[in-house]
Amino acid sequence: MEPTEPPAGPPGPPQGPGYPPDQGQPLPQYGQGTPPQSGQPGPPQYGQPQYGQPQHGQPQYGGQPGPPQYGQPPYGQPPGPYGYPGQNQPTNPKTSVFAVLALIFGIIAFVPLAIIFGIVALVRLPKTREKGKGLAVAGIVLACLWVVGIGLIIAFADPEPERDASGQVTTTADVAPEKLRVGDCVAEVKEGEVMDIRIQPCSEPNGGKVYAVFELPKGSFPGLDAVQASAEKGCTDRWKQLGEQATDLSDIFYLHPTKDSWSLGDHSVSCLLAPR
Repeated sequence: MEPTEPPAGPPGPPQGPGYPPDQGQPLPQYGQGTPPQSGQPGPPQYGQPQYGQPQHGQPQYGGQPGPPQYGQPPYGQPPGPYGYPGQNQPTNPKTSVFAVLALIFGIIAFVPLAIIFGIVALVRLPKTREKGKGLAVAGIVLACLWVVGIGLIIAFADPEPERDASGQVTTTADVAPEKLRVGDCVAEVKEGEVMDIRIQPCSEPNGGKVYAVFELPKGSFPGLDAVQASAEKGCTDRWKQLGEQATDLSDIFYLHPTKDSWSLGDHSVSCLLAPR
């Protein structure tokens, strides 16, 4: 076959299936742009920067401003605590249960438990990184205040009676039975449990006089019947040992500790001679 020369002139657009028919307008050639219409800017030519492209020195990413580099925060946002904004933020620590219990028991006057839980909380807080140091300290302080307050109440609620140089009572006062001394006179003797008893000068009419005071053996509470039997025998024997004779018809009374007072350290028995 012999080669056929191509027709003279610029080649036309391709013809055939899949190609649009020739509309009578020449297609732009490589390196040439379509001439702009009247009053409209034409597209940028090859090799010229397009409008809106970053200037020299800006980071490129596919022809557009690139994302921030790995490990660097975006522009205008402060870095996170570990180099990643918003990551690995510290969580709020929990409150120590022991600290809360110390405060609760300190408020309701459970002194031993408040002190124990408060100390445990203070020891554990640095290890567990929990919060609650103030609660633990408050619980311990409240427990100490309760101890001081109770001591003051006891001291002022049951003061020592006023006495002269010989030990005789000079004024009327209410005292606990264990504070009676030999020679004290009481206003009245009552049967049954006695929380306090009124003492007064013996020069005034009275309801009985203390002639003996002694202590029962220490140890666990032996029972109410055993305490009463020991108190009665001890008071009767001591009156006989005195060898005195009552001027008026009288009876022997004795004040002995109860189970509750025994647990508080009261083991004393007071013997009184009371007129009928």
